[in-house]
Amino acid sequence: MIAYLRQAIPWQVPLCGGLVTGLLVALVAWDPWTLWPLQAIAVGVLAAAAGWCFDEPAAAVVDVAPRGLAWRSAARALPVLALAGFWCGAVAIARQAFFGYPWHVAGQGVAAMALAAVWATWRRSAGHARPGARLTVLVVPACAAWGLLRPAERALPIFPYAPTPGPWQSSAILWAAAAGVALLGGALTLRRRW
Repeated sequence: MIAYLRQAIPWQVPLCGGLVTGLLVALVAWDPWTLWPLQAIAVGVLAAAAGWCFDEPAAAVVDVAPRGLAWRSAARALPVLALAGFWCGAVAIARQAFFGYPWHVAGQGVAAMALAAVWATWRRSAGHARPGARLTVLVVPACAAWGLLRPAERALPIFPYAPTPGPWQSSAILWAAAAGVALLGGALTLRRRW
């Protein structure tokens, strides 16, 4: 698995994703009231980097190799786990900037990475070689737009703002449900393609 990890994973993507999210968290910590939308962009970058880890440029060869999708996905999930650890550490360091809800913010990033990883694995199971690259084009702008415009903020507080507890609790429920759907979807996808 070490050789596979060394050769198959585009390590520059999770490394750059980690650096960008660390910079965004630092900027939010510097001025949370003004730069809060950067937190949503950071979550989008995390999801994009996680999805990109599952791209397989040599899909025509790898898909017929003896190692199955579950084994390859487990190996490709290791950099995503490292990225999740880095994200949680960055949020913990800057916890004063998150209006008293740092673990809610950490959960947003982890759930977004789980959703991206499961979506990319599902698309890989359908034979798509580079689902993460396509996801990046959509998820970063979508998170940026949602963080800046905050449409339907009362009904869907995806990225709540300020220390009001109600939206943060609703957001935590939404992100926990999304993470649960991701885990279930991942289990079903890998079970079907084991």
